[in-house]
Formats: sequence, structure tokens, C-alpha cells
Amino acid sequence: MKNHAGKAFRLTRQKDIERVFARGRRAADQLIKLYVLEVRTSVEPAERIRLGVAVSKRHGRAVRRNRIKRLCREAFRLIRAELPAGRDYIIVPRLGVDLTLGELQASLKALAAKLLKPQNHKDKHR
Repeated sequence: MKNHAGKAFRLTRQKDIERVFARGRRAADQLIKLYVLEVRTSVEPAERIRLGVAVSKRHGRAVRRNRIKRLCREAFRLIRAELPAGRDYIIVPRLGVDLTLGELQASLKALAAKLLKPQNHKDKHR
């Protein structure tokens, strides 16, 4: 797997993004919300990990939103090797928080570990 975060690793289709929001597991902390959905399809390669970043216009102008997206993608790229393949991820940064690369990486690792544990009984009845 290549180590850069190219377009092949991005969630771009609206249908795929809506599916992750609707059916994915989610967890949050003070920096971000993270959505994860296991992809079970014959069309997508099973080893692929894709990322989407949803940044609201309330975060500010395009320059600020794009910087936030770049930071999120880079943090994800740096920890991607530690994550199991065959899943789609969406990061939703919280409003009013100054994000740093190190904090984002730590947050992503912690939330991903929480979400990728086997589901408990309570989660199955959603």
C-alpha cells in the first residue's frame, strides 16, 4: 500500500458518504467525531481504507476549512497502517477547536480503537 493520501483513499461519492453517516458506528471526543463503517462489497478491494472529512461552513472561510481538511487527512495518513483495512472513515471536526497534527493523531487512534472493538450487546439494538 502506498504511503500517501491520494484520491484513491478518499470517500468522494455522496452515496458512500451518506451510507457511512447512516449505518456507521460513531464516537466522539473534544476534537472530532469519527464514523466508521465496514465495507463488504465485491466492487471495493477488501484492503482499501477510505477517508472522508466533513467540515461545516461554520468553521470559517474556504481557506480555513481546507486547512482543517488537510490536517485531518495527514493525521489519518500517518496512522492508517495501524488501522484494519476494509473500512470507510469520516472525520467531523468540532467547532471552535484549534487542531494540531499530534492531537488529531492521538484522537483518531483513541476513537478508532474504541469503535473497532467488538460490538457489545447495547450497540446491536440501535
